[in-house]
Amino acid sequence: MNNFFIGIDLGGTRVKLGLINDDTLIDKKIIPAQSATGLAASLPAIKYHINDLLDSNNINRENLKGIGFGFPGLVDSKSNKILSTNAKYDDALNIELKGWIKENWKVDFFMDNDARLAAVGEWKYGAGKDTNDLVAITIGTGIGTSVIMEGKLLRGKHFQAGCLGGHISAVYNGRMCNCGNQGCVETYASTWSLKERIEAHKNFQTSALSKVHVIDFETLFTEADNNDALAIEFKKDCIDLWSAAIVNLIHAYDPEVVVIGGGVMNRHDEIIPLIKECVYKHAWTPWGKVDIRPSTLLADAGLFGAVYCLKNKL
Repeated sequence: MNNFFIGIDLGGTRVKLGLINDDTLIDKKIIPAQSATGLAASLPAIKYHINDLLDSNNINRENLKGIGFGFPGLVDSKSNKILSTNAKYDDALNIELKGWIKENWKVDFFMDNDARLAAVGEWKYGAGKDTNDLVAITIGTGIGTSVIMEGKLLRGKHFQAGCLGGHISAVYNGRMCNCGNQGCVETYASTWSLKERIEAHKNFQTSALSKVHVIDFETLFTEADNNDALAIEFKKDCIDLWSAAIVNLIHAYDPEVVVIGGGVMNRHDEIIPLIKECVYKHAWTPWGKVDIRPSTLLADAGLFGAVYCLKNKL
């Protein structure tokens, strides 16, 4: 078929763009995000790389049939309108993306929450394609979640059903989150909060983490491998927090499968068994055990989900 689609996953750290034809990812681009400076500042680079994907693959503009877009915030997917942001791309509320797409490419457009699209990608093409009852959780700059229940993608009356799992309170009187709540999982165990938590620790200056250029999950796990005490402490804390969030999501949505995505799944052989141990100890599931799996699509899940929803009017 000569029908091509572009999927875009707008993350807090990276923007991913993929060229998809007949459910196959033909080519993709990954560029740095400019979430702090706003969505408007990112659009010229996104436009350039969409056109570059088409030109470098010799795709005629008339064969581009649509663009699907995942945004890290609350999205009205019926009207393609961004409803709320959370310290990322805060100018997006005033940007008419559908009009921008029409002006530049004159194609169909679809937009939804980024974690919701990643869940659809895993459900249709990835780790969850054997079930219709699925919770997906993506651990990265923030923590995103989404739910497939009885074969239906949950959105809710106000378009926030299932996608605020990162803002479950793990510590009821804990740290203030940038969403306005206290003690959210995200404000303890996501990339944006990890650095400030570690740097505020009383043992930071004696830890190997004080000497690294970037504090993220990759460096945290590396230093834990090197037996750094602070890294080991925070690694365990994050795994316990992710597990607590998953228990809450299981209790809320009754899935058969939980799929975990994000860069931390580069360590899935180590992380998944530890999460299973904790979840199986605490989750109330008399029918059996929820299968907890790593993402198989990883960074591409949202690209596939965006295009699937666009094509199938999901």
